[in-house]
Amino acid sequence: MKPLQADGLEGRFEVRSADLQLKDGVYHLNAHLDLPVSDAVRRGLAEGVPLAMELDLDIERVRQLLPNSRVAELTQRYHLQYNAVSARFILRNDNSGQQESLSSVESAVERLSEVRGLPVLDKALITADRRYEASVRAKVDFGSVPFSLRVVMFWVNDWHRESDWYTWTLQP
Repeated sequence: MKPLQADGLEGRFEVRSADLQLKDGVYHLNAHLDLPVSDAVRRGLAEGVPLAMELDLDIERVRQLLPNSRVAELTQRYHLQYNAVSARFILRNDNSGQQESLSSVESAVERLSEVRGLPVLDKALITADRRYEASVRAKVDFGSVPFSLRVVMFWVNDWHRESDWYTWTLQP
């Protein structure tokens, strides 16, 4: 008899697209992630097991003979957890404290997969006649809960995933 086993975060986890848009003197990040989650993770989220996501952004000035120089580095943290009292999923931006209440696990995962208008860089830090590259990646942890609860949830064997870097040229 084969033991029942399911991957926690199954499928290809990746940054599908990303760009920076200038608005009112500040560059804002827009990114679309593929965040495939299994039925086991959906059940875990519905039972209150948290999901944490970090979005790392690096912006570097590209140089010919010297190593690239870092212009900006940012880590944005999100936390998704079910609130049994309100029967809603709460998505919290840990950097700003802003929270959003969502009605279903599907809408919560969909919302977590779309980053829109995140302010990341002041235009004054970028020079028009230079070349820059921006890179973004995502990291997901499912079940940042005490070890005793992880033992109970033994069927979820994939607690951490990290995407590859998605890199593009930033045109000032």
